[in-house]
Amino acid sequence: MSDLPVQRYYEIEPNVQVRKLWCEQQIAEKECAIKRLEADAEEIMRGRLKKIQADIIMMKRKVAQLYQDRDKLDGFNNEDVIDIKQLENKKGE
Repeated sequence: MSDLPVQRYYEIEPNVQVRKLWCEQQIAEKECAIKRLEADAEEIMRGRLKKIQADIIMMKRKVAQLYQDRDKLDGFNNEDVIDIKQLENKKGE
């Protein structure tokens, strides 16, 4: 929970050394946040890219299957009513 600032009230004013330390603390927190965000972005990009690549491959495979199914339908007359099992039987030929 270091992201949530806690307000502290002192009855005295901080000196330069304390203000520098507070500033360095804020810098360190922001740099860590930047690193986390960059790591999150890289993980999202890599993960999404792999999913898209897999989707492309599967879509190409489906298109190839549909081409094969279409070519197998050429073995029937246009007026024929066929059952899907007849088309599957043609796959073995």
